[in-house]
Amino acid sequence: MITLNAGRSAESIQPTHSDIPDDKSANAGWSSRAAFIFASIGFAVGLGNIWRFPYMVGENGGSAFVLVYLLCVFIIGMPILIAELTIGRIGRGSCTGAVLQTALQENRSPRWKGVGYINMLAAFLVTLIYSGIVGWVLYYLYKSVSVGFGSFDAAMSSAAYQAMLQDNAVMIFWCWTGLAITAGIAFLGLKAGVERAVSVMIPLLIVVMVLLAGYGMLSEGFAPAVSYLFEPDFSKINGAVFLAAIGQAFFSIGVGLAAMMTYGSYLPKSFNIPAGAGIIIAADTVIALLAGVVIFPLVFTR
Repeated sequence: MITLNAGRSAESIQPTHSDIPDDKSANAGWSSRAAFIFASIGFAVGLGNIWRFPYMVGENGGSAFVLVYLLCVFIIGMPILIAELTIGRIGRGSCTGAVLQTALQENRSPRWKGVGYINMLAAFLVTLIYSGIVGWVLYYLYKSVSVGFGSFDAAMSSAAYQAMLQDNAVMIFWCWTGLAITAGIAFLGLKAGVERAVSVMIPLLIVVMVLLAGYGMLSEGFAPAVSYLFEPDFSKINGAVFLAAIGQAFFSIGVGLAAMMTYGSYLPKSFNIPAGAGIIIAADTVIALLAGVVIFPLVFTR
């Protein structure tokens, strides 16, 4: 059991009935272990993997930074991920409800549910950023199908991006389109919505990235890209790099954003949480490194 330090005893503040989560019904959980793993990978993989991680690897010592990052992930990030999934499974409810129920089971203060609200606030703030970027992605997806970017050079790509940013109507439309798609998946529920979506999107993501990595390997920029990403330079490792690696670990695996607790609330008692967390982190890291192999050969070619 997870022990929480108490500020006041659980008896001193009586929670309302709405604060306490209802038990999940037997058919409300994940349909399979793979479904949970895919959903968790889908939540964890994002901007931190595709954009930020490859750049940080190249700028902070190559494979030396990867070693520091893995150290931070498995010493700091993985225990927090395990804790969030465990709290979710104990509490069997939303983020706030799961924290509250876990606190009550340990005879701790109901005020611990404030941790859940902090997680929800963090998720809301991240959503404000992601919704705009999802709009960009959908816009570029539409343009790539309708117009195509194959003949674009760097100057033309920059001009197209600036034109998009200056068109408020286009930005708002695609931002709300992305939010509507997300809301629709959530509305359909765990099995009909989330599981069906990730069962298609995650394998598709992996296939597309492998194909793009293969394309990058055939480009003239592949050799300098691999050198930039993976050639170790331990002279760059310092305290600031360790802090950057810790921040990247939190951002990359998605802890502190309410989702992992919510996903954990649907886990059966027989599920091995440490093993599942290890798979999630390993897949998240592999995809992040693969993203570097996709992006930087094109950068060095251009």
